[in-house]
Amino acid sequence: MKTIDLYILRKTLWPLGATVAIALAALLMERLVRLLDLLVNQGGPLFLILKMVANLIPHYLGIALPAAFFVGVLLATMRMSASSELEAIHSIGIGLQRLLLPIMGLAVVLVVCSSIIIGFLQPYTRYAYRALVYSITNSVWDAALERGAFFTGLGGTTIMIDDISDAGRNLKGIFVHEEKPGGGSVTTTAGEGRLFRSPGEAKLILSLENGVLVDAGEVEEKAVALSFDQFNLPLDLAFGSEAFRARGEGERELTLFELWDVRDHPPPGTTENKVRSELHARLVRITSLLFLPFLAIPLGLGSRRSRRGVSLAVGLLVVIIYHHLLQFGESLADLGRVSPWGGLWLPFGVFAALSGWAFYAATIRPDHNPFRLVADVLEDITQGLRNMLLRLRRTA
Repeated sequence: MKTIDLYILRKTLWPLGATVAIALAALLMERLVRLLDLLVNQGGPLFLILKMVANLIPHYLGIALPAAFFVGVLLATMRMSASSELEAIHSIGIGLQRLLLPIMGLAVVLVVCSSIIIGFLQPYTRYAYRALVYSITNSVWDAALERGAFFTGLGGTTIMIDDISDAGRNLKGIFVHEEKPGGGSVTTTAGEGRLFRSPGEAKLILSLENGVLVDAGEVEEKAVALSFDQFNLPLDLAFGSEAFRARGEGERELTLFELWDVRDHPPPGTTENKVRSELHARLVRITSLLFLPFLAIPLGLGSRRSRRGVSLAVGLLVVIIYHHLLQFGESLADLGRVSPWGGLWLPFGVFAALSGWAFYAATIRPDHNPFRLVADVLEDITQGLRNMLLRLRRTA
């Protein structure tokens, strides 16, 4: 690899990495606030928050990676253009097509990474995240928590609690009576108890204090009474809490290969339209990475009189509009109103053609590419508004 290729990649990778880090931090912090609220209400240790956040990383990384790549190429081009490095490179006979080679190599690497993240990691981590939420919010024990009343909805188990406090985590006056399948029974009483999640699989544990356990045994066997200072009773295991459903009920929990296999016979809980729409949407988003440099480079070749912020704002606006068009097309394809080819691949074709045309125009006349003209017009409008506000302040 030549020195110029390494230099361009270094210029691109720094803003790319910084943008990915900032975007992930912002997106995860917003979700972390909601997770903390959920765990405060339902109870749970810190490790459970970290586990849920870890399962969200592939989802947000799939969103942040294309935007970060676009910003990285755009900022690298801006800096090289502002410092006249591009003019020096052009003077030795190297055009934009040659400068595009290392960036396209990076784009291919990111396409592979995005295929793994969107096509395979996201379905598994999305399912794991939903399973954790289910284990917290849908415990069988939650239905049994009713102050001063007997609960008999757990098969052969009867439960009564005198007092409940601290959002259901601190209990007093606990009575648990369980009938054994082979005969006999186990009765447990305790003055106080506390609910918490186990550090392994987030199972719900009832920690009893200062109590007595009476095991009546089977027929014709003697009963055994034990007193204890502390006794941990795994509620989910003891009372047969239903396991979370199997992965694949929704189309977003299926990998790319699984979506292709079930495109004509979707699993229960989804439809053929949704499966096909999801398959095409993932392929479109992965392929779009290859065309982002063709849009970012012309935007980065802003004229000397236009500010960097204008070009960056125009570029992000185009990418956001394209993202929302894909979302809108996917929703229409989910309902069967349009085919995935019309709802997803048509906007992709327009975006690819626009990007390719902009890059071609920049190679023909770098000083007069269409995005440079747009940036100049927006800069004139912005400057005019700024001058008008200054005049209004002086006259006020």
